[in-house]
Amino acid sequence: MSDLKPRHATINLGGKDYGLLFNINAMDAIQDRFDILISEIDSLLADERKAFKVLKGITAILINEAIDDAESNEPHVTEAFVGRKITGSDVFRLRLGITSAFTNGMPESDADEDDEDPNAKSGQ
Repeated sequence: MSDLKPRHATINLGGKDYGLLFNINAMDAIQDRFDILISEIDSLLADERKAFKVLKGITAILINEAIDDAESNEPHVTEAFVGRKITGSDVFRLRLGITSAFTNGMPESDADEDDEDPNAKSGQ
């Protein structure tokens, strides 16, 4: 059985730790915000003209989803807030945090399931 509970990644902005949560809500928000398929994020981040705007947008979405998931009643962050807290030297670290959130948001499956061929039992 797959573990469908995404785990938070953590980043630090302006001296405060924030969770990043990549789940179905975040995926939907990212696709709507940038009018792309989720699989096209890398191409947006590779575009030098759009990369910073994309980083701010994705980061705000992932932080806000983690806040909602924690039910902490913390206020949501804005893209402008994220942009104020990121320096040029933070960009690489932020991209790693986003990648970690995406990885943590993918379901884990049991090793036994991965090794089984579903067609072997049915004879197909």
